[in-house]
Amino acid sequence: MVVPIDITFLGTGSAQPSATRNHQSMAFRADGDIWLFDAGEATQHQLQKSNLKMGRISKIFITHMHGDHCFGLPPLLCTMSENMNVHRTNNDIIDIYGPRPLRHWLRVALQSTYSRLGRHYRVHEFIMEGEEKDKDQRKEDLHPDEEIGMDILIHNNAFDLPLYMDNVKKEEKEKWIVRAAPIQHSIPSFGYVIQEPCQPGKLDHTTLIPKIKKNTKALLEKGYKNPMAILGELQRTQKPISLPDGEILEPPLQRRGRQIVILGDTCDASSILPLSNHPHLLIHEATNALTQLDLPSDKEVEWDEKELLKQVEERAISHGHSTPQMAAQLAKKMNAQKLILTHFSARYKGDDDTNNESKMIMEEIRHHAIHVLGQERDKDIFCARDLWTYDIQYS
Repeated sequence: MVVPIDITFLGTGSAQPSATRNHQSMAFRADGDIWLFDAGEATQHQLQKSNLKMGRISKIFITHMHGDHCFGLPPLLCTMSENMNVHRTNNDIIDIYGPRPLRHWLRVALQSTYSRLGRHYRVHEFIMEGEEKDKDQRKEDLHPDEEIGMDILIHNNAFDLPLYMDNVKKEEKEKWIVRAAPIQHSIPSFGYVIQEPCQPGKLDHTTLIPKIKKNTKALLEKGYKNPMAILGELQRTQKPISLPDGEILEPPLQRRGRQIVILGDTCDASSILPLSNHPHLLIHEATNALTQLDLPSDKEVEWDEKELLKQVEERAISHGHSTPQMAAQLAKKMNAQKLILTHFSARYKGDDDTNNESKMIMEEIRHHAIHVLGQERDKDIFCARDLWTYDIQYS
């Protein structure tokens, strides 16, 4: 059964928040369960404004340790774990993934504010080549609500993340895959690749139904109240079924599950390409762009668009960031089906759903990406805004 998957953008701004854009955070939801990517300041406020339930968050992935991506984590943990609710029912451990020094920083933040949580948590840190494992994981060093996390070693420039899925059937636990890779930024930053389990293929009813009808009488005698129920059994079990006349019904070939690529801040994420394979969705930052807001204010001054675009890109790269064109170029290389741009400068307002001027600016940004991918991809490119939810369709 194909489960609904969507992603809600809780914050789409960069560096400084604005009245229309909060700091970075995204909520990936699959069949109701929520995995959070980054937790900038006031992420818990954004969650309260959304239709998402904090108690359904089981995993949090931090892309890098800049404050606009993690300052909201300690207070979020206090609220989402229902630390003030003695009648809480969810006591599952919260798994947190990210770069060093995430574990130590979070522990100090909680200890120094005398914070207690309603659920335990554990931090799994990425260990790059040459880095030593964390020596501060003795029981006496931990926060009272902290469990020992894993040190995940890099292998072939990638991290294979351990996914603890206590409420999922054993056969499903090993099928969800999340991998990470270091990407280029001003500090260590990472991109994540989420791979959904393979999905059952479509049944060929034109071939299967005549074969079942041919065996209807024998199937009724064997106890089948509705012989056509075999179709559901074939789809559900994914195992061959032998009919009374010896005919064997083969299950359809499985289809690859949806793949989603979520990147942290970056000026070059080409290192994620070996991990991605025709993803259904790429989420990429586009901090800097050339819009009418960025043009010289003196109308009498002549300016060259090509030169201005070059300057914008150079400025973005110098700060470890990207332009919409750079995001589209990566989408093209990995053959991404959809591209969502986020992490916008504060000067690009996020009220483009109600403000025509803002909409015009965001369309300029979006069209920079369209120019790279081609006009035929117009409907595949989006600019995120706060509290917008995108349904990731199966295709």
